[in-house]
Amino acid sequence: MSRYLAIALCVLVACKGDKQRPAGEPAPSSTTAPAKAKPDGPAITPVITNSVTFVVPKNASWWGEFQFACYRAVMSLTGKGSAGEAFEKISPTVPEAMKAGGIDLGRDLAGMGMFECGGSPCIYVAATLEHPEKMSAVLGKLLPGITPKTVAPGHYTLDTPSTVNPSGTRVIHVRVVPLDWSAVRVPDDAWSQQAARATHVVFIGGVDGKDSDVDPVTLLADAATGAANVKEAESVLGDTHNRCMAALVAAREFQPGFQLTRARFAMAAPAATKPDAMMGMLESKKSLDVEVELVLAPPPTEAKAKEWIGMGKMFMANIGANVRGQFAGQGDVMDVYFDMLSLIGEKAFVHSVNDASLRLSWRTDRIPKSDLQTLESRLEGLLVP
Repeated sequence: MSRYLAIALCVLVACKGDKQRPAGEPAPSSTTAPAKAKPDGPAITPVITNSVTFVVPKNASWWGEFQFACYRAVMSLTGKGSAGEAFEKISPTVPEAMKAGGIDLGRDLAGMGMFECGGSPCIYVAATLEHPEKMSAVLGKLLPGITPKTVAPGHYTLDTPSTVNPSGTRVIHVRVVPLDWSAVRVPDDAWSQQAARATHVVFIGGVDGKDSDVDPVTLLADAATGAANVKEAESVLGDTHNRCMAALVAAREFQPGFQLTRARFAMAAPAATKPDAMMGMLESKKSLDVEVELVLAPPPTEAKAKEWIGMGKMFMANIGANVRGQFAGQGDVMDVYFDMLSLIGEKAFVHSVNDASLRLSWRTDRIPKSDLQTLESRLEGLLVP
């Protein structure tokens, strides 16, 4: 997940409209998607605020969801390839597997996330699946030599080798669950409209090798609780429109001598309300806002907060170097975007300590125009014909 968080921080979004949108990518829409029929049988109703959230657990110890429209917007700026290209390179079996299901990763992915279910991670992907009945064929192509077993309609298992389980076998559960849009109104913004194309959520469980099968749908929140959980995470933002990610973490150990009471994280790219030199350089009228709140016991001191921030910067620098290496060869434009990310980390960041709450905040409208001159020259040289 750290890879997607790092890329999401590059949400230099809607900067060029869709002028450089690769072939096959969905165009932004300004009209509300038509009402959809209610699916037969169990289904998941997305939570609608100013954005779309596909899956919300009722009381998981941790949960986070990322909107693929953010990643798609970043990749469209490179003018090369598709937003699904990086995923297709994860394994040589991916392209053939997606072909078996009629799936275009760049076009059909809508969101991804994880949450704690029964002490294990439940991974999920929201996507447009025109042929959900072909999931067994997709899994068979994805993992050659392993035959998917159909447990029930939309529920499959894969017996894979395990070095953790004493039996030597890890049973992975894959569930395909329809989305129910019939009772919700999707916001009119382009990202939400892209999200509304999704038809199913694919859950993947058992990846930790514990062989405990938990039906993730039984752990999801009802409408009121789901909305409350999303709003709790979102409320750390000043403006929740064009949200990229939301996450919640319950009580746990934090650092020696400190307990995390709760944490929330959210990221968005709302319309700018004051001059934003970085986003303006990219011809965007948006601002990037990343907010984190940690509630701690006992309350942290300013000195302790600065110590943790220093540790965090070192950690993120290592992650950034690894992610940048994974995107080597994507072109000089991508290098400029990673340098912008570094600038955001330094110049856009502020923190505050208020009683038990430690707030970490990154906003692009804090970056002085004078710090952008070199990057602006490099970007113009690459993007201006």
